[in-house]
Amino acid sequence: MGIFDSLNIGYSGLSSSQDAINVTSHNISNQNTPGYSKQRVEQKVKYPIDDRTPGSVGSGVYIDTIKRVHDEYIYARYRNSNSSLEYAKYKEDTLKEVSDLFPDIEELGISQDIRDFFDSWSDLSQDPDNKALKTVVANNTIKLTSHIKDTNQKLENIKDKLNEEFKDGIEKINDLAKQIVDINKKISKIENVRRGNANDLRDQRDELELQMNKLINISVYKGSMHPDELHPKRTDMGIDYNINIAGHNIVDGVTYHPIQLGNSGKFFTANYYSHDNSKIDFTSKIRGGKLGAIVELRGSGIDDFGKAIDSKIQEYQDDLNTFSKGLIQKTNSLYAKSAQIKIQSDPVEFSTTSKLADIEGIDQGDITLVVYNNQGDEVAKRTIFIDANTTLDGANNSIVSQINENKDDNNDNDATNDLDDIYQAKVLNNTLVIEPKDGKDGYFIALDDTNTNFAGYMGLHKFFDGKSAKDIDLNYQIKEDVSNLQSFNPPVDGNNDFANDMVDLQYQKINFYTNNTVTNETINGFYQLNVTKISTDATNATIEANSADSLNKSITNQFLEVSGVNLDEELTNLMKYQTAYQASAKVITTIDQMINTLLGMKQ
Repeated sequence: MGIFDSLNIGYSGLSSSQDAINVTSHNISNQNTPGYSKQRVEQKVKYPIDDRTPGSVGSGVYIDTIKRVHDEYIYARYRNSNSSLEYAKYKEDTLKEVSDLFPDIEELGISQDIRDFFDSWSDLSQDPDNKALKTVVANNTIKLTSHIKDTNQKLENIKDKLNEEFKDGIEKINDLAKQIVDINKKISKIENVRRGNANDLRDQRDELELQMNKLINISVYKGSMHPDELHPKRTDMGIDYNINIAGHNIVDGVTYHPIQLGNSGKFFTANYYSHDNSKIDFTSKIRGGKLGAIVELRGSGIDDFGKAIDSKIQEYQDDLNTFSKGLIQKTNSLYAKSAQIKIQSDPVEFSTTSKLADIEGIDQGDITLVVYNNQGDEVAKRTIFIDANTTLDGANNSIVSQINENKDDNNDNDATNDLDDIYQAKVLNNTLVIEPKDGKDGYFIALDDTNTNFAGYMGLHKFFDGKSAKDIDLNYQIKEDVSNLQSFNPPVDGNNDFANDMVDLQYQKINFYTNNTVTNETINGFYQLNVTKISTDATNATIEANSADSLNKSITNQFLEVSGVNLDEELTNLMKYQTAYQASAKVITTIDQMINTLLGMKQ
């Protein structure tokens, strides 16, 4: 072993220290770079120059590899915790936005509108012919219905916003998948070379995985471990790698299969095309991340009636519709007791020969029809029944046939003064009409429907127009002229029967029909049940978000302990490598002096 071999040994130490300083500098420079994993040099002893007495003499050191400090198991937990956090936070923010639409405090929200509505009826009952008080009732009704419609529209707007964000999310996933494929190609090219480690590219890919997992739950497979000398702790080399979403591979090594957007009515869907080009809709299978929260809140599609499927927001809309429908129908049922010259229903959407008891919103029971003369005296009365077989028209016990039946209602053996002698019923263009017979002027008819909801369901006399939260409104005739608002039952000036009924209504439990279930509750009570449910959901979402945040912080700390850049550690390494560099330089200086001594001896 010659003196120049010693010089080479010194140079190997100098070069290795320089590389280690460069890696340390790289770490310090990227301490704030998202997704960066610190890197370390792995030094190894060079093989001895020869093997002779008195023993092998080493030939120095070399950098075997520069590798990132990374634990795939901890990183997978870190990635998944971010997905859970994104899901929980997005759900919390959206439900808070929904909850703000239902303020349950004094003088705010629909609850206060309900109180104002009934208070104005209480005032009107004291002076039923007062036009100013009728105007107050009309104005409070318009305020209530406008607030209901506005709230329903805002819920619809939230669904529309979620739908657009779903579309943007799917497009973002496709873009991230394409970037990952491009990085895989570069990784494959670099790591196919001996001891090639694409450390920074792998960090970039992990960061893209993290962004994708924040959008949607993904499963990432990175091949088998290869802990051999050629590929230390290498997993996939960019080829044996895939990303799976809801059972479908979107990335296969260096190829990717984009998710296709579909459109079902107003709702975007996520579709995957298999190898045989068949379309698979996997929207309902989406879990986790922002898109998982969107699907849960917005729904996975729409049904044949245009309603969102499995949608939390749609559930709130359905409850608001049920509340509105109950308010409309019960009020209109009571309003049908206020006598009018002619009765005409809304057009029905069911067959006139359908059994009424099978229709959600109509119950079995009895209805009393009362006829008044123009002095307000009762002149005829008849009770008709809705049983399991009653239809609107056609059958012997249909509503039409029961009204038109020739009966002695008054039990006076006079065949000219009964209900069927004064009024007749018919169905015209799917509309029930009850009108005076020819020549029978000066009469009024009212319906006392206390338990079937038939009058309210059919809209036989309407204080409210509309059928749901979307279109609830004060009847257009009352809007045009508040004098058309009837506060009486018999058509007599000063009668306040209907106004009193409306005052009592706020304390009565009524039936609210939804999805083949019936809830018996007061109007404000049912509304408060819905508000409580929304508030509870928002509170639970906050609890879930706080829990996810705590777990994420814990796992993030574990991840940073392994892969994060610690400045104290890096500065310590810098001093260590600097000292080694200075020592190697001293070795080279010493050898240089030895060479000069030898050359001087030769002279």
